[in-house]
Amino acid sequence: MFIHTSFLSRLGAVCLTCCCAYTGHAVAQSAETWRIVIGPEHAVEEATRVAVADLTAAFEDCGLTLSTAEAANGNAILVGSAARDVTPIDTPDDPEGYAIKTIDRDGARTILVSGGSVIGEVYGLYWILDRLRVYGAVPEINTVRTPAMKIRFGAAWGRHGGGGNSKDEMRAALRQSINWVSGPAVLDLVPWNAEPEATTNAVNRAQARELIDYAHSLHMKYFSFANEFTYHPSLMDDIGATSSPCDPKFWDAVQEKFRMLFTALPELDGIELCNDDISGFWEDYRAYDLMHETPECDWSYEKRFRTFVQKVHEVVADEFDKDYFHFTWSLTPHEVHTQPAVFREIFTDAVPTNNLYLIPKITTADRWWHQPYNPTFNLTPHPTLVCFETMNYYESGRAHIFPTFSGEYFQAGLQTFLMPENPNLVGAASLAGTNVDGWDTRSAHTYILYRLMWDPNESVEQIAEDFCAMNFGRDAANDMARIYLLTPSSYKYGLHIEPVSYGQFNSFIHMRVGTFPAEGYPAIDGGKEHLEFLRKIYLRCKPWQHETLDDLQHGLDTANEMQSIFDEAKPTIDKPALADDLANRLAMTRNLIRTNLGYVETMFAYFAYEENSREDNRVALASAIDRFRAARQDFIDTPGFGYELFGVDVLLRNAEALLANRDAALAALDRKPTRSQLDATIAEQQRRYKEVLEKHADKAVKFAHVEIMVDGRDILNIKRDTYEIEHLRWDYPHVRVFEFSEPLPAEPVTVIPRDIESRPMHPFVLEQPGPDNNFTARIYLDDLPGGQGWMTFDLYYISQAPEKLDLQIPWEN
Repeated sequence: MFIHTSFLSRLGAVCLTCCCAYTGHAVAQSAETWRIVIGPEHAVEEATRVAVADLTAAFEDCGLTLSTAEAANGNAILVGSAARDVTPIDTPDDPEGYAIKTIDRDGARTILVSGGSVIGEVYGLYWILDRLRVYGAVPEINTVRTPAMKIRFGAAWGRHGGGGNSKDEMRAALRQSINWVSGPAVLDLVPWNAEPEATTNAVNRAQARELIDYAHSLHMKYFSFANEFTYHPSLMDDIGATSSPCDPKFWDAVQEKFRMLFTALPELDGIELCNDDISGFWEDYRAYDLMHETPECDWSYEKRFRTFVQKVHEVVADEFDKDYFHFTWSLTPHEVHTQPAVFREIFTDAVPTNNLYLIPKITTADRWWHQPYNPTFNLTPHPTLVCFETMNYYESGRAHIFPTFSGEYFQAGLQTFLMPENPNLVGAASLAGTNVDGWDTRSAHTYILYRLMWDPNESVEQIAEDFCAMNFGRDAANDMARIYLLTPSSYKYGLHIEPVSYGQFNSFIHMRVGTFPAEGYPAIDGGKEHLEFLRKIYLRCKPWQHETLDDLQHGLDTANEMQSIFDEAKPTIDKPALADDLANRLAMTRNLIRTNLGYVETMFAYFAYEENSREDNRVALASAIDRFRAARQDFIDTPGFGYELFGVDVLLRNAEALLANRDAALAALDRKPTRSQLDATIAEQQRRYKEVLEKHADKAVKFAHVEIMVDGRDILNIKRDTYEIEHLRWDYPHVRVFEFSEPLPAEPVTVIPRDIESRPMHPFVLEQPGPDNNFTARIYLDDLPGGQGWMTFDLYYISQAPEKLDLQIPWEN
């Protein structure tokens, strides 16, 4: 039994922080010293070095000592051949599997770790680390484990890789046994025939090679992601291709993109692509929606999709023998991600199965509750991975609500997909980063998947208790696990409106990440369009209003139960700041659900009183408003509040107006423009912008140039030479260029946008600068008809008041 001296010399200080559950739980073991003896086959293994460093740090955090040694004296962990030299061990054949056996030797404990290969033994060391963090001491471990999911994939999106952007990320991924990681996006690696992209990407590839080499040293494979079809214009120019599937040169361009990638970066192991929800392009890159654009080409959706996969496969798999992962996500309910018939029509026998892996999400649609499991698994022979996302579409980084623990939902989905006699599920993909320490939603998500990827049938209750032991201590673990396991019910029933959660793609239409969005332009239409949106919800719920409110109350009751359990658990958490944070987040969750309940209850009462002015309806509205207002205020007053209440506030203002004077409120709304009227007014304003700029070209002063990617709605607030973005809906905008040529004067002027490139709803002026708004110009950006797009425009001012130019804003008063 010995450890190679070169391994001892290589065991440096680089390791991840591995906090033990609580050092207080290891007091009885504080004098305990352990040695670790590594077989010579690990001598040059970076994965082993990292695992031993992480394990050593975890021992220290638990008040224990672990040191490397050439021979075992006293308590010891023996790894690989060092373990097998002591006693025969029933080691799994799976290279990633391992056996751990605890024996007594000479009055001391010895833990033997024997794997199907070096990486199997590394995973075994991380299981010891996991048990150490759970128990706060070294428990007796006797287990044989092999991963059920052979591919454990750090999924990517847009420009951001999954688990492979740095060495630290890859070390974190190793702890989770992720064996595919990603880093730079495809667009940032291809050697485009253009500058500055060619030079920039050469640097990117050099950095990627270092990351790929490191991934390989950890026994991981490395891939790059792209939304498709995205490209640099030079590609299409060089090939002479047009954006049409009917153009054979288009397919030449598709193939050349990936041929250029793997020729320039042969170290890359594979790619992951997605043909929908195209958000992964930036700077001078362009996107072409192959599946939906160019209707004059009569190719069907299925033929376009199938041909794309075939053409990419010919290059990636056949020419370069690399792996091709295709994320089948789509934004519509009648396409590949949700429709078995469409899936079968695309992935026929004409689509090869070698080196190709398909990745549907676990949900039929997006990461909302009230979602059936995806029906496109096990339809064709093509190997698949199931993609998991955090099921917290209501949570933003600023929301400060209690985490969501999706273990039971995830486990039942996995078990569903594995039911057939010969399932085609071979792996799992995590689209949520590689958080390994912490108690937030992403960390819980990561830990759940780490456990289920190895054993889909493991007790979720035990997984939750282990997770909570690591983060809150053994004494609090059981109660805290009960709270975590209740979170899906509290959010599903407390935030969703059940009658509108079925029969449509989006099962969560009235809320979004950290936001109650408002439809229309409330600053202009007084909330008229938003009320029409709520009316549709009301009518869907009207036959069963009582049951709808009962469901919401069940969610609130569950949140109250979570708080009650925590009141019992709080004294067992010996970190006061942590206990206070947990209590505050539970209060935030409760007040969010209360606000949502008030929102729906007031919505129902508003439309009932609008329909019939009976006194009982008026009284019901008054009572609903009181509860709604109180819940909203308690929500806002909760420390750390960070939600956007656009829709809440629109309803509350209109409900209060209706209660105060029903006839006047309805008449005022009736005078507000409809969406079609408003669109016509805005179009007329934009026509006038152009006329006025042409007429006053000698007086117009260009003061800013803007290039911004918009996905939803945003307001651009400009004062002097600064700007702020007020985000209203969907994803946050990306500013590529915002250049001031001179400040906007702090005096009455007329601001005029000159559209260069945008969607049909061009930028328009919501408010002109004046003394009432501290000389701030407010520019409204709307990506209609939907889907993100670039807006490029210049901003001018003319030193005259808007009414002098016949550009007064129709809705200003």
